[in-house]
Amino acid sequence: MKWIKKILLALLLLIVLLAVAGMFLPSHYRVERNVTVRAQPDAIYAQISNFRNWLQWTAWNQTKYPDMQVKFDGPESGVGAGYSWEGKSTGQGAIKFSRVEPGKGISYDLDFEHGKYKSTGSIALQPVGDSVNVTWSNEGDLGANPINRYFGLMMDRMIGPDFEEGLNNLKRRVEVGN
Repeated sequence: MKWIKKILLALLLLIVLLAVAGMFLPSHYRVERNVTVRAQPDAIYAQISNFRNWLQWTAWNQTKYPDMQVKFDGPESGVGAGYSWEGKSTGQGAIKFSRVEPGKGISYDLDFEHGKYKSTGSIALQPVGDSVNVTWSNEGDLGANPINRYFGLMMDRMIGPDFEEGLNNLKRRVEVGN
């Protein structure tokens, strides 16, 4: 019986240590990827400023997630344009443009599970000679919850590959002209 108490005490101590350590982890995460596209900024902007186009080049689309239901809202492009999705494999979420600058980029607000997880992101266009450096970033506050902070350590590995896939799809789409 003593060894069961020791095991339970050790488990409790481990849980407390992990919770305390979690409080010292960063409360903010940022994921960023970029690609160079041989095109004019306006050609890229046409793809990133309309969410209907996003479903053609992002990694999050109905080809990859056939059960995902998408609903567009607001204007077709510009501030306030957005869409929401829901599916067994994708969960529920919504995205909305918060800033658009023709030829320069866009910013957006993103939320998952009815506002439980919120973040902001942007796609910035920086001309470099006859090409454009396209930088896609997303960041969010993880709050005081130590479990969320542990997830923050994995955000780059979870989202980064999808950003890379999307940017490479965008590059092919713009350079080839669809």
